[in-house]
Amino acid sequence: MRAAFALAIFTTASAAVAAPIRMDLTDAMRRAEQAAPALAVRRVAARASRDLAHAADQKLSHPPRIEIEVGPRFRSDPSRVGVDATLGAWQDFPLGGLGASRRAWASAVGSEADARLDVTKHDVRAEAALTWIEARLARELMRIRKQSHEHALAIAKVVGLRVRAGSTPPSDEATAKALVGAARAEVIDAEGRAFVAETALRHLTGTRGRELVISGPLETSDRPLKLAPLLMHAGAQPDLRAADAVAERAERAADLARSAGKPSLSIGPSVTREATGDWIVLGRASFPLPLVNPGALESARAQAEARGQRAEAQHARATLAREIELGLHERQHARELRDALRGGVIGPAREALRQTLAQYEAGNGDTATVLSARRELLLAEERWAEAAADVRRADVRLMRLLGRDPAELSERAQP
Repeated sequence: MRAAFALAIFTTASAAVAAPIRMDLTDAMRRAEQAAPALAVRRVAARASRDLAHAADQKLSHPPRIEIEVGPRFRSDPSRVGVDATLGAWQDFPLGGLGASRRAWASAVGSEADARLDVTKHDVRAEAALTWIEARLARELMRIRKQSHEHALAIAKVVGLRVRAGSTPPSDEATAKALVGAARAEVIDAEGRAFVAETALRHLTGTRGRELVISGPLETSDRPLKLAPLLMHAGAQPDLRAADAVAERAERAADLARSAGKPSLSIGPSVTREATGDWIVLGRASFPLPLVNPGALESARAQAEARGQRAEAQHARATLAREIELGLHERQHARELRDALRGGVIGPAREALRQTLAQYEAGNGDTATVLSARRELLLAEERWAEAAADVRRADVRLMRLLGRDPAELSERAQP
């Protein structure tokens, strides 16, 4: 009795664990932002930059130094040999603001790590959205091709009846059977495409080993967007902020190299006990003559890199403006193509197949015309599905360019 009860509990728990996960576009992006492997790397780098900032926040840039001098003092009378001993300390104080430069550089490194983490978050959400779209498209193609397979079976049945009635040659039946086989192969191809997309989505969203139910419509809304307002808000775009952070870090590295090449003032006390028993206490100062800058080469290299990174940031801004304009056009063009296929091709193709098949079942028309009508409908429906997916892809890419959440343009289309 206990064993049966335990088995029932285990079976119920296993069923609960193995329950399929319903995942729409928003769910995919949310899960990816939590579980995507690429984010773990960026989060480690961001945490490490905190340790770097702590290490840079030190009161002294150089450790103090101790000097010890001990040696005999020889006199004309060998019996009067004594020992001189000197104890001194030095502390170096950089004159070029080395400590502040270190802290500024460490802060810039942390800002760059945070900016790169933000870029990766946007990339991961966009990747999850595009992967979900691919999985949703694969499911739509499976539906279309299964329906096409049913059409092929129906056509093959009618052809068989006409062959047995003697009104159609046997070769038409062989052609119809080949059509059924091809339709089945296309269904298998769509199943493979769905498996690949859903596997990628599982790895990205941390749902490995779980069955996914891709929910949500393939088609999305057509809310109009204008270029000017979008460009006004492009200043917070994550790639631009990352490019600025890289340039800032390079500039702070140049400041650090320049500060490290500046001389240091060394000061400290000195205490000497002579062999005669006398004590000497001195205050000392030391500084190098500014004849040679040992860090000139490193400073020049760092400054050249900083100028290059700042130029890259400016180039990124110009490139982004162009990509946003292209993305806006792609979004509109994809919608025009989708609507043209839905309104001007799919409807007539469905009607053509219906009428052709009805005439064929009534004994009129030939097999080739029926097969051609069926093929045209299949191509039209698949092209529409691809176009509907392209609309969603264009939305995701545009929102990624703007540094905004793709879910903002993922409102469900009205039926």
